[in-house]
Amino acid sequence: MLALTFEIAGQRYGLNVTQIVEVLPALPLRRLPHVPEYIAGVFRYRGSMVPVIDLSQLIAGKRAAALLSTRIVIVRHPGPSGAGRSLGLLAERATNLDEAAAEPMSTGFRTPQASFLGGISGAGTMIQYVNVENLLPDELRERLFAEE
Repeated sequence: MLALTFEIAGQRYGLNVTQIVEVLPALPLRRLPHVPEYIAGVFRYRGSMVPVIDLSQLIAGKRAAALLSTRIVIVRHPGPSGAGRSLGLLAERATNLDEAAAEPMSTGFRTPQASFLGGISGAGTMIQYVNVENLLPDELRERLFAEE
């Protein structure tokens, strides 16, 4: 499996490249009031406003650092109607592709509060995968993609 890898709190995470539309440098975002802290904001992308999830804030409770390697990864996320919508993921050190990544294995733990975290692959440097389709709770997905 080919994966884009990134780092959060010293741990490696990955996204299957089949979920990725484009990788952009970190851009200025418009913060939104009254949304969870892990919603970093929105920006205009190809004529539409795209919400951005700060993966560091979501997973580790700490905002992503403003590094040269911090990127906004555009993925397709199923909106409330099931149609694919653009969603940005803010990720630190998101500059490497891992071509040798094996199919992820289950961790053996259920984590309902983090159902977006998938299996782990690798032996030396383990990579835990993020499942894009499980990133947003239903209520928040309906709020972020309200115009659907």
